Amino acid sequence: MKENRIRILYIDDEVHNLNAFKASFRRSYEIYTANSAQEGKQLLKSIDVHIIIADQKMPVSTGVEFFNEIKDTLPDPMRILLTGYTDVEDIIDAINKGHIFSYIKKPWDEHELHRTIQNAFEIYTTRKQLKEKIVELEKINDELNRFIYSTSHDLRSPLMSVLGIINLSRLDKSMFKILMG
Repeated sequence: MKENRIRILYIDDEVHNLNAFKASFRRSYEIYTANSAQEGKQLLKSIDVHIIIADQKMPVSTGVEFFNEIKDTLPDPMRILLTGYTDVEDIIDAINKGHIFSYIKKPWDEHELHRTIQNAFEIYTTRKQLKEKIVELEKINDELNRFIYSTSHDLRSPLMSVLGIINLSRLDKSMFKILMG
């Protein structure tokens, strides 16, 4: 059952927020917590998460900076920025630099955050299925290309023989006309 659960990493420098999040969502999801971006990066080396939730305002690295740093090495997990501060610049940075899925204000509404997590996981799953289908289609396309090459190669020899016979028969007709004519 644990393998089928949504795995979430929540990063926040405030321990009481980490504890509240874990207490609220541990029954529904597999929760991992980190109290800094650096600790979050270390955790991500050993666990494969579906969703990463990060606080924006942290001492060493903001949530947006964290997302920006991991976006190339970990492009798949969905990103949710959680913050008590509503700053338009942060929102713009989060979207442009951090590639976030959603921006949630603290204190979070448990039902809203639950819906956001469900929606994020649905998109995560859809993207994963799409990648798998692309790989499958590329494989089928390669097989089709090999089949076409093989078939055209196999047909080339008999066609050349038929063309040779047709040319010989034309040549024979021409020679017959010359001789008879």
